[in-house]
Amino acid sequence: MKKEKYTDNELFDLSVLVGNWESVNLHPTVIIYRNDDTYLLSLIHMNETSKQASPATYEIQEDEDGYFISYNLKRLSIGYDAWLDMLKLSSLGDYMRN
Repeated sequence: MKKEKYTDNELFDLSVLVGNWESVNLHPTVIIYRNDDTYLLSLIHMNETSKQASPATYEIQEDEDGYFISYNLKRLSIGYDAWLDMLKLSSLGDYMRN
């Protein structure tokens, strides 16, 4: 079975992204899940002082350029490397499945 690498502008089945993802660059943890017909991406920010987790949830959208979320007033592109099973978020970097 040949696995493929999807770049930010190639569409793939979002169901492969469902699950928990940890940043290789110590960025916030990501959880992707399905809610009816939409897919949601939650970023879990940890406050180092209080050790409290604060999630922020975004709907994954798609257009002619691929999948993305609107994050901090910017477009955060979503890519996936099936060979490495790695999630790529444009400004946050690479994530490994947890």
